[in-house]
Amino acid sequence: MVIIRDIVTDFSEYEDIELCNDDTEGTEPGCITFSNPSSFFVNVDYSAGKDIDYSSSHLSTEVDNELCLGTVVRYGASNHDNIDTYILDRVFWSFKPCIDGFGFCKPILQVDGTFFTGKYNGTLLIASSQDGNRRIFPIAFAIVEGETKEAWEWFFFNIRSFVTQQANICIISDRGTGLLGALRTELPQWCNAYSVFCIRHVASNFNKEFYDTELKEKVIQMGYELMRPRFERMLDAVREKNSRAGAWLDNIPKDKWTQCYDEGRRYGHMTTNLAECINSVLKGCRALPITTIVTATYHQLNSWFIHHRTEAENMIRAGHIYCEELSKVMNENNRKTSCHVVRNFSRGSGVSEVEVPGTGGRRHNKVYTVRLMESWCDCGEFQSLRLPCSHAVATCASLNLDTAQFISPIYRLTNILKVYGVEFQPVPNEEYWPIYTGPTFIPNPVMRRNRKGRPKTKRIHNEMDESQSQPYKKCGLCRTPGHNRKNCPNTNIQLGESSRQM
Repeated sequence: MVIIRDIVTDFSEYEDIELCNDDTEGTEPGCITFSNPSSFFVNVDYSAGKDIDYSSSHLSTEVDNELCLGTVVRYGASNHDNIDTYILDRVFWSFKPCIDGFGFCKPILQVDGTFFTGKYNGTLLIASSQDGNRRIFPIAFAIVEGETKEAWEWFFFNIRSFVTQQANICIISDRGTGLLGALRTELPQWCNAYSVFCIRHVASNFNKEFYDTELKEKVIQMGYELMRPRFERMLDAVREKNSRAGAWLDNIPKDKWTQCYDEGRRYGHMTTNLAECINSVLKGCRALPITTIVTATYHQLNSWFIHHRTEAENMIRAGHIYCEELSKVMNENNRKTSCHVVRNFSRGSGVSEVEVPGTGGRRHNKVYTVRLMESWCDCGEFQSLRLPCSHAVATCASLNLDTAQFISPIYRLTNILKVYGVEFQPVPNEEYWPIYTGPTFIPNPVMRRNRKGRPKTKRIHNEMDESQSQPYKKCGLCRTPGHNRKNCPNTNIQLGESSRQM
């Protein structure tokens, strides 16, 4: 495989790593029930910088190997005492199918890092996005010395220069010190890019400061709130209960951590769950050599591409326009319009007033203003998810307009098929690889892990890792609370004659 040859071969008995810079020809999941439209965009299907200037004692050699087939590999190395030998510091790679497919995904990037557990210390940085069918789409990977400001700058620089050159990209991340410092340096060089924060990390930092789990849940609720008036009332309530907590939240720009102020840049994504999922998938590879990590990403992405491409082709062949989950959301919005009362104000601009009867014991009806040409509604769902809410659907029906024209083209199956249009190719037999005559790369001896003690494979968990408690659990067979499928009283058990002779 080209990229494996371009990175390193396995460790030798002298712990040397050989860099192969050749031009070999080659290139390169269960159902979820959604309680509301927003959950379609939030739930994740698990199955399924600039160049660094080194000091004189730590010189830098960048090996730029952008293959004609489009796979990008970048190296960061420093000089060694021996001539023609370099210390391999960093490796960045992105496959050609991922680079081409990202142009048809949601314009979001979720970035995160996970540590290695093998022979050497280090960090694997991952940038992921999502297609219109809620499928995880990894874009780029990098192996660096740690989540430092310089490493993140180098990672963002390579993504901006070789992978994501389109405008208006939203980068979702945690609030790590090195990462934020790198974004302050790199973000101005992107074309209208935006940086926002993961609400789970914001709430975790809030809880570390004030140790109030009730207020922490309030912060998460505020982040997901779609209507600005409701958000402001919730923020005022926090200020009344704890003035310091309110001031702490005021120090973070609202468009960085709230859905109602982000102008729809997040597409409903409030966390970095996509990157966390990739970390989970690659957990077993983090103790293995670099070549194995690259091979794992290559074959995992290939299997996902085949599955998702076949899925989109079959649905298009069956006459579908959108994926099944999105169709369910739109059908639910259509069902809700039966009780909506629409009063049109301007047909040309699509401005209407939609009255919704009160539910849940509320006496007063709710009134929402819809502006179709601006893809805007008072409820906030239209502009946040790029998908017509029930109020917009009712307005379209009253004006005899096709609702499909207001759905973002990212959600169409034809566009999803383009995401996975470029195919991965099998790795050529090693016997056909040309003889390598380039420099030799060795691992950094400073990064050698201490062999004493039991190796740690998990980071220290905090309250952010605790699963939310459920009020009750239901049986997996009859969906009734109070028991499970093993002792379900509704199971029809038929006893047959045993084959064992007594």
